[in-house]
Order: sequence, then C-alpha cells, then structure tokens
Amino acid sequence: MRLIDTATQASPETLNSTRLTGRIYWGAGEVFDLWVDVPEAYSANVSSSGNPWLLAMLPWAASLGEDIELSLPVDALLLENVQGILAQWRVWYPALQGVQVTCPVQGYQGVAGTRTAAFFSGGVDSYFTIARRLPGNPYGIAAVGRVDDLLTVWGFDVGVYDEQEFSPLADMLQKSAQALGLNHLIIRTNLRQISVYKSNWGPLTFGCGLAFIGHILGKRFSEVALGSSYPYGSLTAWGSHPLVDPLFSSSVLRVVHDGAAYTRIGKTAVAAQLPMARASLHVCQAEGLRNCSHCEKCYRTMVAIDILGCKDGFDAVFDWSGYTIKKAQKIYMGEGIEQIFYHEMIEEAQRCQRVDVAQALGTAAKRSSRLARWVSFATWMSRQPGIWRLGVAARQWLLKSSISAQYISGI
Repeated sequence: MRLIDTATQASPETLNSTRLTGRIYWGAGEVFDLWVDVPEAYSANVSSSGNPWLLAMLPWAASLGEDIELSLPVDALLLENVQGILAQWRVWYPALQGVQVTCPVQGYQGVAGTRTAAFFSGGVDSYFTIARRLPGNPYGIAAVGRVDDLLTVWGFDVGVYDEQEFSPLADMLQKSAQALGLNHLIIRTNLRQISVYKSNWGPLTFGCGLAFIGHILGKRFSEVALGSSYPYGSLTAWGSHPLVDPLFSSSVLRVVHDGAAYTRIGKTAVAAQLPMARASLHVCQAEGLRNCSHCEKCYRTMVAIDILGCKDGFDAVFDWSGYTIKKAQKIYMGEGIEQIFYHEMIEEAQRCQRVDVAQALGTAAKRSSRLARWVSFATWMSRQPGIWRLGVAARQWLLKSSISAQYISGI
C-alpha cells in the first residue's frame, strides 16, 4: 500500500473549504482518493507530513496484510508508536497482520501548534470532555485541562454526502459551541468509505480515524482529546482505548484518551451541569435533531437522567410523555459490551435508593440474557449471502417487543 501523491485544491463539494487529497495505491493495482475538506480559514494549519496518512492507512494495511510506503516524512515517535498500536491490535484481533512502514523519518522539530481540541458530536462523551476543560469553568466543575477548538467530522456519524441530515446537526453544534465560547471547526472526509472503516468502525478503526483528523491539523494543535468509550475496570477491545489512543501521538501532537476514570452515568452527571448539554444533547442514531426517545440508546440515557434526578432539565431534547420505568424492563441490553453501561446504572440506582429503577433494569438484564443467544445467531445469519433476509426477519421478530438499538444488515 503506497501513498502515491497528495494535492491541495479548492473543494469541489464543500463551500469555502480547501480539499487535501491523498491518492493511495493498494491491492492489485487499485487506487483510492482519500480526501479531507478543511475550512479555508484553517488551510495554513494543514500538516505537510506523512503522519495523518500513515494513521489512515494503518488499519487498512493490517487488515489486508500489506506494508505501507510513503514519500512524505513521518515523525520518529509516531513511527515507533505504530508498532505498539499493531502489537495491541493483534492481541485483540489475531487475524490482523504486521505492517512494515517505509518512509523518510523526521526527528523532533518543536511543537508547531499551540491549541487544544476536543471532538464534538453533541453526545455525552463530548459534553463531558468539554465540561472539564472549559476556560474559567463557570459551572463549578473541576478543570483538568483546557479546550480551545471543537472538531465535528462530517462523514463519521453522518454520511459524507448526507447534507440533509448533517446541516441541521452542524447548525445546532455551532450554536452550542458559540454559547460555550469555543471555536468550532467542521471537517469533512470520505475516510469511512474505505472498507475496513465501514465494517470495523467501532471495534477497531474509529480512534485511528479521529487521530487522523487531529494530525491533518497538526500545525494548529498541540493536543487533541478523544472522549473515552468505556471506564477502567470494564475495558474491552475497542477502536478507542487508553492503551492505544496515546500511541496515536507524535512528538508535536499529543492524543489524549479522556475520561476513562468515569462511568457513563458519571459522565452524564457531569455533562448535565452544562446548560448547553441540557438544551442540545444528541445521542440518537435516528435522522433529525431531536432524539427519538424510543430506541435503546435514547431510553438508556433517559433512565440515567432519571436516576440522577434531572428529567425536567432535558425537556428540550427528549420526549418524556411516553417514558415509564416499567418500560425499561423491555430494554434489550445487547449481546456484548453495551451491558457494561447497565451494570453501572443498576449500581447507581441502588446507591440513590431508586429501587424501582434497579428492579426494572434487573428484569431487563435477565430478559436480555435469555434473548442474546438467539439474537446473536440471527445477526450472524443476516450477514451471510443467501440467507441474510431470513436473518434480518428473525432478528426483528425476536426484538419486536423490545426497546432495542437501530440495526442495519451487514450485507
């Protein structure tokens, strides 16, 4: 796998933006043009190194068993760290291959950027990271650092060509950033059109994808914070992880895995202190700005807010008219790592003497355990050519009376 060339031009698709394109040669003569659109005002901050391209290519090459070749210089520390990243990935996923990197090596040049950034999707993790890094911190939350810029990526959670869904979300996030007194940058990229980023976003690639964006603006930032997914004590193989995220750092850009000392409900309690989180928290995968208030992720968040005793503060973002604790008994907690969040919530409900919530979630946990084997089998069927429709139908039937996550067949 080889980075053939990079080019910079006015973006043909994103208004007032500069497009940086890397042409990547891979497989048996195939070519993919990986591009990133950066607002024109920040085009001078775009890195001229091979650092971002190496990170973008790394999981792709490891999944294909190809080595990487770049003509652009790569930071010496990042080049060392890559072998650590691969070593940990291969512990989790033995099918991945080792990757040899051939490139010019660049020694320490001094820090180019001075600003700190955090990724901003409008969810609990991002609001939590912001809450602990706000300049002046007017909400009584102990600061652990600072944040200057918020980064939202078009092409990660929302499809790179889905302007109808992304535009209103971007407007809402921009208003939130302004209210918080923070600078907001929207970066657009087609990175997730690469096969390994499509199929293994959660388990493997999304931390690498976020770090790629941070390094693209390597002349602006000295630190980029990635909100943690799971807390210490409940860690699992995942695309963003405290063992791996710091290894995405170079000698000039530090990548921070932020917040793993907190449970998800603990993060929710911190984020709930921000007025803008209460006005614009966005956790749902359904289209539109307002959370659907019916899917597993919405209901999980609503139950957490209920446990914390702050339902009234979130009227703007959730529809509470159909919410009851009894309905929580119907939550399907998934076949794997999602269950971590519910165990935390049961413990917090018991601590807060919310016996009703603890009992409802306990009932849901037992019900989910009975369903999990069959749902897992139906999910496997849905990813097999020839029988995938049967698998999708079976999964829908099994979960027809459950509050469950949005699901899309792997075919």
